[in-house]
Amino acid sequence: MILIRSDVLARHSPEIWTAQDGPSADPERERLLAEATILHEIRHFHDALLCPPLYDRFMIEAERNAVAATVIAALSENGERDPGKSLGDEHGHLIEMHRENAVRFTRRNAPAYKPASVSGIGQTITLVDLLEANALVTELSFLHEAFDGGAYDHWLSLRSSLPAKYTKIISRFSRTRESFGEDLQRVSAVLMRCLYRPEPSAAALNDVVGLTEGEIDALCDSRVIGEQLTETDQCQNYAMFTILEPDQHPRRVFTNAVDITELHGLCRTRMRESQFRVDAYHRGVRDFPVPATGFFADADMVTERRLPFVRKADIRAAYGDAFSLSSAKDRQRRATLACGFFPTFGTVPCLDLSRVDLMLGLRFGTQVLFGEKVSYNHAMDQAYAAVYRRWME
Repeated sequence: MILIRSDVLARHSPEIWTAQDGPSADPERERLLAEATILHEIRHFHDALLCPPLYDRFMIEAERNAVAATVIAALSENGERDPGKSLGDEHGHLIEMHRENAVRFTRRNAPAYKPASVSGIGQTITLVDLLEANALVTELSFLHEAFDGGAYDHWLSLRSSLPAKYTKIISRFSRTRESFGEDLQRVSAVLMRCLYRPEPSAAALNDVVGLTEGEIDALCDSRVIGEQLTETDQCQNYAMFTILEPDQHPRRVFTNAVDITELHGLCRTRMRESQFRVDAYHRGVRDFPVPATGFFADADMVTERRLPFVRKADIRAAYGDAFSLSSAKDRQRRATLACGFFPTFGTVPCLDLSRVDLMLGLRFGTQVLFGEKVSYNHAMDQAYAAVYRRWME
């Protein structure tokens, strides 16, 4: 799932979401900028499926939900709602097993997150900076195709407002306004070479810094990236990843290791078909596994009643489905959705909306069980807290 604020969605689809401050002076430009934001978030999802440390994170979260579902199901059978009051040894061992696995994967992936000094970019560049830069490149490539020269001006404005660490990554490989589209393709290939490998790290940027454009293109060719992905699969052995699965729940309810492996395989295939080109990626993004969109209004919007007005029926008519979590009042005191889910771009989501809701709700409701803080955003946190209170009662 990707999370998008409802005011961004109001700019993308003003025929569905009515912004409180009225229509934009340039609605088409605002629509394209909003769509670029959506593509930015989708790219994070696909990078997570193909970058080993983030893929491990998917697996650990699936294991966490499987353990939580097993514990909650057992407690419900005994008529108990509070895990803290009747957690037996068997369930305690399951929780401890999950904690040990989470620590093990954190240690295994620690080198990937180690800050690296990269000449001409910064002293503490991390894997997170590479991921943000790659999503931003996708966003800019889409806008370059839509705006042409206007995308470069947008990039210049972003350089002064976004964190310097990942904008410098793009700047290091950018030359002129005229070459901007070509430069975006090159920096995208550089970033994929650093991310889609058995041991991804920011330090891999040092392999290309200082090389000529031709040398970079040869080192970051689609064949090279494809070979790295194959090597990654062989090292990680995704298909053999073993994980606890609750026997009493059908697979179509809880996302498990098999689901994640299938999503990885489909994403890998589609990325190969795109020849690892960022322009081909955003043009064909609907052929990739597309996550659902979770929409939300931030806390200030809800308090000040500035959230866009939208009806569930209109979302369902536009996108094919809708799942609402909570409502709030707008300035006219009309009930409008504060948060929920719908199929991104109207594309059938890779995970059903009800499954997304169940996973997020289970993760939020069992945070005390695992001794961790879980937060999505103000609107969703409030909605799931209310659901959990009703369940406890």
